[in-house]
Amino acid sequence: MTPSMAAETRPWCLSIVAGGMAGQNFPLTDSVLIGRTGQVDITLGEASVSRRHCHLFRKRGGYWVADLGATNPTLVNGLQITLSPVFDGDMLRLGDLDARLLAPSNPDNPLPYGHREDSGVDSLTGIESRARFRQRMEESFDPKRGPDGLRMVALDLDHFKHVVDRFSLGAGDDALAAVGKLIQDQLPDGAYAGRIGGEEFALLLPDTGKDEAMRIAERLRTAIAAMQLLEDGEPISFTASVGVAAVRATDTKVDTLYARADSALYEAKRLGRNRVVAFPDA
Repeated sequence: MTPSMAAETRPWCLSIVAGGMAGQNFPLTDSVLIGRTGQVDITLGEASVSRRHCHLFRKRGGYWVADLGATNPTLVNGLQITLSPVFDGDMLRLGDLDARLLAPSNPDNPLPYGHREDSGVDSLTGIESRARFRQRMEESFDPKRGPDGLRMVALDLDHFKHVVDRFSLGAGDDALAAVGKLIQDQLPDGAYAGRIGGEEFALLLPDTGKDEAMRIAERLRTAIAAMQLLEDGEPISFTASVGVAAVRATDTKVDTLYARADSALYEAKRLGRNRVVAFPDA
């Protein structure tokens, strides 16, 4: 899935296209729990849908879906999944219901265009929301200032689904909130931090040299690995992979900076995770 921080003028949509609830459309937030009843974000009142059926969450500018042990397993484009990316136009089978994922740019998305209400703060982690962080990116972008004018740190928690699978979604939320607080506590003056989606975070570091950016990234990585969290007396631990990139004089849009930071992050994962990697010339 190609990383993207493009501004969105309307929500992604989960559209029920077949089954007893055909014709219903649900706007998606960054994290959506889908099920038949109970504490879920989207209620699908069909007997074939499990109480807690699946979890849709933002990642790398799109969505991923995790099956939550549903009696009738979640299918993506006809294939049973436990965890899978979901692209614009993909079909999800949820019990006896067929649903289609529609991006904001998809002409079949029935949700209205217009300003999306956004407080500017991610309610779970307390740092900036994806939309507000995108605004910060645009405001800070000035290639003429050179690489030290703006650097970005992209951070993704490693194997975070294992935390949710072993404990619960609630434990995962508690861990994400703790990471958000840690980032806030360590954020340098003049820098910005946002939750990009799911377990993805990013920092903007204006007027920051490469060595200092790497030190900031390494401090975050080390602090996350050392976090002491408990769930019902059992320790929860996880690590983070981190990528660092710098703006280039040839950049024409800020998305290219994000793409380089994301590329460095996934190189860190390829090399074994729990490390910091700088994009060449970062």
